[in-house]
Amino acid sequence: MAYFEDEVPKSLELDEMYSSREIYLFMLENRNVIILSGSTHLNHHDNEKRYRVVDIKENYVHKTADDSSRTHRIPSTKTKIYEIR
Repeated sequence: MAYFEDEVPKSLELDEMYSSREIYLFMLENRNVIILSGSTHLNHHDNEKRYRVVDIKENYVHKTADDSSRTHRIPSTKTKIYEIR
């Protein structure tokens, strides 16, 4: 997927509106973020559908290791978590 650097938001701000495309591009460029949404799909071509950032948290994400259901992956850094609606 091709895009220009100036299309990517530098950050997502609380109570601000962003298009599906802006959020998608932000995720591509910021691998250590999680986006929580009630929608199952963010269309990376859609500049019309808008979402508001309703919450931002920064916490350690605990989960099982990718290669095992019995191993806990210990987080070494905090992950920024954005909730959108």
